[in-house]
Amino acid sequence: MKRLIYLLPVLFLLSCGSSEKKEEESKVLTPYWQAQTSGSKASLRGLNAVTENVAWASGTKGTVLRTINGGETWEDVSVPASDTIDFRDVQGFDANTAIVLSAGLPAVIYKTTDGGQSWQQKYLSMKEGTFYDAMDFWDDQNGIIFGDAVDSRLLILKTKDGGETWQELPFEQRPIAKDGQGGFAASGTCLITNGASDVYIGLGGDEASLFYSYDMGETWEKTITPLQSGESTAGIFSIAFKNENEGLMVGGDYRGDSLTRINSAYTLDRGKSWFPLMASLKPQGYRSGVAIFNDLVLAVGRESCDYFREGMEGYAPMEGKYYSVSVTKDNKAAYASGPGGSVAKLGFKE
Repeated sequence: MKRLIYLLPVLFLLSCGSSEKKEEESKVLTPYWQAQTSGSKASLRGLNAVTENVAWASGTKGTVLRTINGGETWEDVSVPASDTIDFRDVQGFDANTAIVLSAGLPAVIYKTTDGGQSWQQKYLSMKEGTFYDAMDFWDDQNGIIFGDAVDSRLLILKTKDGGETWQELPFEQRPIAKDGQGGFAASGTCLITNGASDVYIGLGGDEASLFYSYDMGETWEKTITPLQSGESTAGIFSIAFKNENEGLMVGGDYRGDSLTRINSAYTLDRGKSWFPLMASLKPQGYRSGVAIFNDLVLAVGRESCDYFREGMEGYAPMEGKYYSVSVTKDNKAAYASGPGGSVAKLGFKE
């Protein structure tokens, strides 16, 4: 089985999950973002690719979009009377079932089980300071949400029944954030789950901290990563894992590519320690989303996007400007979403 290799200061290995035939084909084909028509002008930061044909996107003005035909058409299934709400994250389970999460107040969670024809409110908070950043699920029943700190501790919500009900993690169990730290609700991937019980939360601000838990968010540990920090606009924006131990994170300064220095790091030990990628093997600028698709690393940002594959001397540019990237669990498809209702599906060309 082949490995993706990253150097600095040690080998960073991401094992490929494709067959030899697929690997040979991927060497001669160039990935690109095949732009699609969403029919929306919303800023789409929430994105979840469920299968090759099914994907959900969410964003400003209460917008929720769904495709069930691989992006040939996108259907507006927005939550009624929610045009003042910004849905920064979405979790799709199948063609009919999805959950959306708002950022800011009101802090609200909606769920649909009929393809967006109707929505049910599952959570509501008007507590001052509440700002939820991202959501993810380990399976169809168990999920987690995090928000910026209130009274110095991050907000943590958990569900054990597929999002029907949500419980706040007790105050004393929540991770303690430094003053001025927060998450970036930029792509719904500054929090990710991995495997059966692991979960990771990336922050920015004075320190690019990573909180990690191996017991579904019941207890937490902290490590400090090398990603650019020190400003409220800089830090960890997105995290992706290839397997239990090997992962990537991206970020930088969202004010612009030219302001970003250290924008990516890797781990080989389940997130306990992180190391910066060498300059020639890092994305070319600020990145708000990263995903691993078979033997490719896909990185997206509002000003530019790129990809990396084994054997390349560095990341190569991809056309398009996107906030979010999502890969199906079976690694058969990848989607991107961004400003002005932009959506795309990963394609390959000679």
